[in-house]
Amino acid sequence: MSSGCLRREKGSWPLREELDAFGQRLETGLGEFLETEADIEQATDALSRNFKADGIYGQPSEEPELGGIPDIVDFSGLLCFGSSGDGAPFCLDYRANPESPQIVWWDDIYWRVMAPDFDTFLRLFEV
Repeated sequence: MSSGCLRREKGSWPLREELDAFGQRLETGLGEFLETEADIEQATDALSRNFKADGIYGQPSEEPELGGIPDIVDFSGLLCFGSSGDGAPFCLDYRANPESPQIVWWDDIYWRVMAPDFDTFLRLFEV
C-alpha cells in the first residue's frame, strides 16, 4: 500500500465476481486504500468508537448471517487499511493469527471474513 501502486484517481475497484474468497455472495467495491500511517491509525482508532456494545451490537446472534462472524468488540487485533465505496471499513484481522491476518469487512449489519489473507483479497478486485 505504501508504494502507491494501489492509488486510484477516481472511482472504486469493482469485484471480478460477486463472490468473496470463500464463494459466498458479495456486493461491494473497494473504495479506497488509506495512504498514510496517520490515516490508518485514525481509522483504526475510530473502530472502537463506531462499534460499541450497546445491548444490540456486541450481543451473541442466534443465527449469524451467511459468512458473518460475531460482532467485534475488542479491536486491538485489527488494523483498518481501507473502505468500501459506502465507507465501510476493510481491516486486517490479526486476532486468530498474528503472522497471517485475514481480511474482515463491515457488511452493513455484520462483520464478515472476505479473504484468508491480503493477496487473496486483492485478487477479488479489478485492481
